[in-house]
Amino acid sequence: MVDKVVMNGDQLEYEIENQNTPPELRADWPLPSFDARDWAKAFCKTAKGKGLDIDEGWMLSWFAASLMRGFDEANARIAQRVSAAVS
Repeated sequence: MVDKVVMNGDQLEYEIENQNTPPELRADWPLPSFDARDWAKAFCKTAKGKGLDIDEGWMLSWFAASLMRGFDEANARIAQRVSAAVS
């Protein structure tokens, strides 16, 4: 049984085919992840393939801050809608 959220038929087929594939080897990695370590690792791997050597620790701090900022913005928007609805 697939315990993933199914977006459409193509996604279901992809999830079934890749259910035993380690996350780092999936074609959609790191898109489903909210872990800054995954994003930093993928970014540095891509940069290295383009001849750039970027410090993964530095990128970890950048992605952690970026992901948290997105989380904070989403929560602020939700709080604003709730506040407007109860006013």
